[in-house]
Formats: sequence, structure tokens, C-alpha cells
Amino acid sequence: MENSKLENLEAIAFIVILSVNCMILSTTQVLVNTCASSSLLNGLWVTMIALVLTFLFCVLSKQFLGKGLLDISEFLGGKPLKIILGLLFTAYFIFRASLLLKKISNCLQIVYYPMTNIIFIASLFCLAAGIAATLKNASVFKSAILIFPVLFITIVLVLIGNSKNFNFENIYPIFGNGIKTTFLSGISNIFAFGGFIYLFFLPSKLKNPEKVTKISFIAIALSAVFLLFSSASIMLLFGDQFSNTELFPLYVSVRSIEFGTFFQRLDSVFLFLCVLGFICALSLNAYVVMDILKDITGTLDNKPFVFAYLLMVF
Repeated sequence: MENSKLENLEAIAFIVILSVNCMILSTTQVLVNTCASSSLLNGLWVTMIALVLTFLFCVLSKQFLGKGLLDISEFLGGKPLKIILGLLFTAYFIFRASLLLKKISNCLQIVYYPMTNIIFIASLFCLAAGIAATLKNASVFKSAILIFPVLFITIVLVLIGNSKNFNFENIYPIFGNGIKTTFLSGISNIFAFGGFIYLFFLPSKLKNPEKVTKISFIAIALSAVFLLFSSASIMLLFGDQFSNTELFPLYVSVRSIEFGTFFQRLDSVFLFLCVLGFICALSLNAYVVMDILKDITGTLDNKPFVFAYLLMVF
């Protein structure tokens, strides 16, 4: 993958698609299960925390304009610190991708392919991501620009389409399982902003690194809107009825939508968009991991790391 610099819109799409993909498949469900009727309040709370963290990131990044986390760590602690941090983040990104791969593969197996081994379904995702990761990185980021607006429009349509089935009593009691759960233990829901951690590697990839503050705030703000819309759709439709299930709630909520006789199987369209979004996110995650491994090993090309990355995720 070529190491070309990113335009502002490409960088925003990069961060947003990684956050949104995580919200659709996992973290929105976790937020509702954790906070019950206070999900929206908790969503606003973790959004405020995410914005504060983004502000701190932007302030600190101005001291190292155009430098990523690995560049800064090498400056502060030398090569050993750079390698340690690189390997830790690589392990985290691989672990995160593997959990989401299992989630979407399980969902596809249950809904459409009950007789198909989940290993086969997961391998198809890895194959698609591997092909995308070996292309020029401009292709991956341009695909993110196309996909994330579609996912945004979709979640708005889900919210509107289900509005007639909403039960606004589901937001009571306001503090759900208690103030402690909403504001203290509920802080763990900050992981809904899965794209935030990638900001640490973004400045060195930007064509205009001085725009990192603008890019970061726009990306986190868009992610916050998606989080609030998706959690509202689940909370007002189902309440806290969803426990741990392989079918993520947003997909189930789409099944309740009726836009007339012609548009009836919208759940299949939504799942198709989720599949596209996940392949894009998996490819972008691969880009980051491959770039980290290239940096800490000093190799000239990151393509040889594609197979190792996908094998570990698989």
C-alpha cells in the first residue's frame, strides 16, 4: 500500500468509519445493556468526555506538528519505547478487529447461512480485506468516503422509520441503573468512540497536518451523532430488553420498519451496508497495523505484513 498523504475528507472518513463500524456491531448494544434507560444520558456524558480528550490530543499534537505517536515515542524514549508501543497497539488493533469479525460472521451465519461453517464466512471477510489492503491506500480511503455517508443516512432512516413504534416511557427512570452506573462505571462506554485511538497515528499521514484539530473534532462530532441516533433508536424501540445476542440490535430494529408494500426487506439492505462498512473498516485497520509494523521494523514495504495481520485476526 502506498504511503501517500491523506486529504482532510479522507482522514475524517477514516476515523468515522472505524467508530461507526464498532458502534453498529458492538458498543451501542453494550451501552444500552449497561445503562438501560439512562443510555441517552450516558451517551451524552461519554460524548463530552470524548470531546475533552480530543481537545487535549489537539493541544498536545501542536507541540509535535505532523508527528505520529511512534515518531514522538522514538524522540522521547528511543527505539525501544517505539517498538514496545508499536507492538502494544498492534495487539490491540488485532484483538479489536477479531472480536468484530466474530460478531458480524455470527450474525450472517444465523440470518442467512445456518448450514455454513463460520470459519468459511470469516475467511471471506479476511480475503476481501486482504485484497483491499494490497491496493493503493487511496482506494481504501476513497471507499470510506463513499460508505460512511450512506451509513449515516441509513441510521437517520432507521430512526425515522421506527419513530411510530417508539415508547418514550423507555427513558424512565432517567438515571437507569443508578447515577453511579450512568456517570462512573458507564465511562467505559467511551470505547464506543473506537476511532479516537487512531488519531494518535493520524498527524504523520495528513497532507495538511496543521488541520489536525479541525479533522479530529469533526470526526468525533460525527461519531457522537451516530452514537446518539443509534442508541436512541434501540432504547426507544426495545428498552433494555436486549441482552447478549449475536444479532446486533440495530439490525433487528430495521426489521420493524415498513415504508409501504414495495420496501419491505430493508433488513437485508442494512446488513449488506454493514458488511461493506466492516470490510472497509477491516482494511483501514490493516493499513494502520501494517504501517506500524513497517515503521518499527524499518522495512521499505508494508505489503508483506498483510498475510500475518489477517492470519492473526482470523
